[in-house]
Amino acid sequence: MLTAVLSACGGGGKANEEGQTGDSTSNKPVDITVLVGKEEIAKPFEEMVREYNELQDQAKVTIIPLAGANGYERMSTLYASNNAPTVISIGQELPLMQDKLLDLSDQEWVQHASAGTLDYATFDDKVLGMPMAVEAFGFIYNKAVLDEVSGGSFDPDSVRTVDDLKALFEKIEASGMAPITVSPLDWSLGAHFANIMFTNQSADRDERHQFLEEIKNGAVDLENNAVFNGWMDTFDLMKAYNSAKNAPLAAQYDEAPLYLADGQAAMWFMGNWAYPQIKEADPDGEYGFLPVPISNNPDDYGNSQISASVSLYWAIDKEQSTPEQQAAAKDFLNWMIGSEKGQDYYVNQFSAIPAFTNFQIQPEDSLSQSVLYYMDNERTLEWMNLYFPPDGFPTMGASLQKYLTDNLDRAGVAKEFEDYWKTKE
Repeated sequence: MLTAVLSACGGGGKANEEGQTGDSTSNKPVDITVLVGKEEIAKPFEEMVREYNELQDQAKVTIIPLAGANGYERMSTLYASNNAPTVISIGQELPLMQDKLLDLSDQEWVQHASAGTLDYATFDDKVLGMPMAVEAFGFIYNKAVLDEVSGGSFDPDSVRTVDDLKALFEKIEASGMAPITVSPLDWSLGAHFANIMFTNQSADRDERHQFLEEIKNGAVDLENNAVFNGWMDTFDLMKAYNSAKNAPLAAQYDEAPLYLADGQAAMWFMGNWAYPQIKEADPDGEYGFLPVPISNNPDDYGNSQISASVSLYWAIDKEQSTPEQQAAAKDFLNWMIGSEKGQDYYVNQFSAIPAFTNFQIQPEDSLSQSVLYYMDNERTLEWMNLYFPPDGFPTMGASLQKYLTDNLDRAGVAKEFEDYWKTKE
């Protein structure tokens, strides 16, 4: 997936490494804005934008922060105030926003997109989004910690069932460390952890998407659904062995990489987008992914896979931006994935796994290598949370937060999930 010779990405007026551009009819730079939905890469993204602005004088890129809102809320507010971003990082909102987005089918990077990565962003044969990166989530583990606990080199394939996971947690706890830290963020619980319950319903894509339709139609009884109950069994383990179990909602995202790095917690349910923070805390550490098992049959679908997919796309506004801004936005996107500097930021600063076959710079960190291992062995799960409505993860995340704090039982989670989905069409 990641091997090929670098080839230039198209787009008129593309900035090269020295910042020279073509097609300019004015000495005044074109102002464009970028809404970045990934706060984990905010710092290196700002540095990249600063360098891009210094390299060329045809465009000036300004970052729009999320300002505490989720992506869809921020986009909606900006569009309503006639201040739409020129470039938008967009995920599950893409189908709702499709009429506002520019057709990017003529861009050369379309030819280099990895197989299947454009499917979600294609409507009526128009490519409306450029894949940001392949991302994955599951249990991130500190290899040094698990090696010590295991008395040798830890084998992630040794954990294939809920009982295996429990035994590992018990062994870690007996060594004096917390087995896991759980970040109680609604997007982590309601999008990523919830994804496992939906995607593990079936190895067949049509069947699991049919399950999504059935829960909308009120035809699903979660209390008697084997996957739901196995998934909740795993959540019970995470809850019981959580480093913050006494005050689960007080756990801070920024603390988790530190806990993982210094051994205060052996694992963290999170995704590879968090690696920049982990690396900052432990530059020389080795980390990997452990799947999230939800049954005691090691051969059940999902017990040996991790969720891996393109989670976000770069899109360009066509409703409120000028043709000049749209051209400048294309140049910026092309520079990000087509220049040596842009690729260096993408791979080495964002810790992103490229979704293109022509990246010359490839990820070498241990966590990315773990993702590539699962991808190479076809042990990945679909990101069905991309098909959740924008209010899906906040709603389901809130239910799971209540469960973490003993303000809701398992039957209550099932009911709140069912009640939410019945309101969707």
